[in-house]
This record gives sequence, C-alpha cells and structure tokens, in this order.
Amino acid sequence: MNVTHGAGRAYWLCAGFTLLSAVVSAAFSLLALRMAGGQDYLLYAASRSVALPFAAVFAMVTRSRGGVAAMAVAMTLIQLFDAFIGFRLHDPGKAYGPLILFAINFGLLLWMKRPTVTQA
Repeated sequence: MNVTHGAGRAYWLCAGFTLLSAVVSAAFSLLALRMAGGQDYLLYAASRSVALPFAAVFAMVTRSRGGVAAMAVAMTLIQLFDAFIGFRLHDPGKAYGPLILFAINFGLLLWMKRPTVTQA
C-alpha cells in the first residue's frame, strides 16, 4: 500500500477555491484603492493582494501541492483576519462573509492534505 496526500478532486477544489479567494481579496483591495483615491498605504496593500492570484495560478499551473497548500494557508489566514476586522467594525457582512470563506478554504485544505491509502 502507498500513502499519498490528496486525491485529484480534492487538490483541484482546494486550488480553485484558493484562487477564487485570492481574486476576491484582490478585487476588494482594488475597489478600496479606487474609492479612497490612491492613498499610499492602500497602494501597498493592493500590490500585495494583486500578487496573490498570480501566485495561486503559478502553483496550479506547476501542479504543486505544496504551493497550493501554502497559498491556501495564506488565504485562510487573510480571510480569518478580515473576519476579525469585520467583527471589530460591528459589520456582519464584513465579518461573516470572510468567516465562511475561511471555513470552506480550511476544510478544502484539510481534505487535500489528508493521507489516502492506495493499493500498489
């Protein structure tokens, strides 16, 4: 018996959802930048957020399980921190939306990383 990590479907679902999460994060950063008129700190935040989808695509194109896992961890942490900010702002939409994204992405990450036994 061989032990492998993550079946094909789990990998692609985790990778796809991670990419979706990164795109949503980048879109909100760019929207905030546009609404605020290009403040310096928002420019830095947007540059980092825009880089995330590219990194996720690179991990997917190279079919790197470790790369997808690293991106999934980064996106789950980003969504978790966004949820904390939403709770601090007393804004349910900004709190529960990211919390749901966190939970889904974290579940998909665990599913992808679980060991599966295959017959040799």
